[in-house]
Amino acid sequence: MKSKITLLFSFVLLSFGAFATNHIINFGQSFGMNYVPNLVNVVVGDTITWTGDFSFHPLESTSVPSGADTFQYHGVSPVHFYVIMVAGTYNFHCAQHVFTGQIVATDFPNGINPMQPVSEISIYPTSVHNFLKINLPPSCKSHVAEVKNILGQTALKTELSSGSITTLDLSNLYNGIYFIAILNEMDVVKVVRVVKE
Repeated sequence: MKSKITLLFSFVLLSFGAFATNHIINFGQSFGMNYVPNLVNVVVGDTITWTGDFSFHPLESTSVPSGADTFQYHGVSPVHFYVIMVAGTYNFHCAQHVFTGQIVATDFPNGINPMQPVSEISIYPTSVHNFLKINLPPSCKSHVAEVKNILGQTALKTELSSGSITTLDLSNLYNGIYFIAILNEMDVVKVVRVVKE
């Protein structure tokens, strides 16, 4: 039963490819005490999704690049997400059985990193009851905000005005995890995970 749930979550999480590449790392059960794959090459903006039994194999980062957030998960959900925001090498392991994995992240190949406006675009709060605010600086033109649920379905989509703060009303959405993607005419420039309470 757990393997069917893991496969379902893996399939569902592949739908996030509209934002950036989602890399699935499996472990436990038929994969044994291994991360499969145990080396993943990504670009900044990609998402890593681990699937397995975290209560038996707690996940912890052992080293991350300067400026990146550390990660750990010991919960009961069979999936855990982490968005790569900084180029460099990320090492992680099972805190109980000490099998290891590595993520190597590079900037975008053309040298232009569409994640650079991240510091200018602000989305807040990340834990929200009803209203979410998006501050788009004057330097950003022709942007759109998409709110997607955990199944990858678009729950809300709106155009953003340059140099202004847009308020999104999430009161009609079910409580849970959502991903807010900010898109320009060419690409996704920012993705933020928000919890609707």
